[in-house]
Amino acid sequence: MPYASALTRLEDPKIKEIGQTETGLSGKIAYDDEYTGPAFDPAEGARLAKVIGDKTILFMANHGISTVGETVAEAYDRLYYVERAAQVQIYAMWTGQRLKQLPDAIVEKTKRDIGGTSLYHPGPAQRHFDALKRILDRKEPDYAT
Repeated sequence: MPYASALTRLEDPKIKEIGQTETGLSGKIAYDDEYTGPAFDPAEGARLAKVIGDKTILFMANHGISTVGETVAEAYDRLYYVERAAQVQIYAMWTGQRLKQLPDAIVEKTKRDIGGTSLYHPGPAQRHFDALKRILDRKEPDYAT
């Protein structure tokens, strides 16, 4: 995840609420501001678990990101969208112009409109993951062996 990992190298690594995707991630990201070296000690894993808490995405300073979910599909879907959000934010930052933050009322409305439980089964994350597997099945079927 080069774009999200690049953000973790910044003084302010936070995903800004500058569009719908970013707003959909709002409130789901935890930020660990202290890089402590390679995580070979189980205590570091416990520390990071405490940092992520009830969130589903963890930005680890000077390192990268991690995602969690009830399923692999959910964790991957979050990874996919946080990387897209980070990419757009970095592209916008490259212009040198100030980022246009969405108003709080629009952020809250957007979160309500796109959040919550899916009425579909399988849900969007699983459908996304299944579609990616179908592409791999066609283009690179040996991944499954």
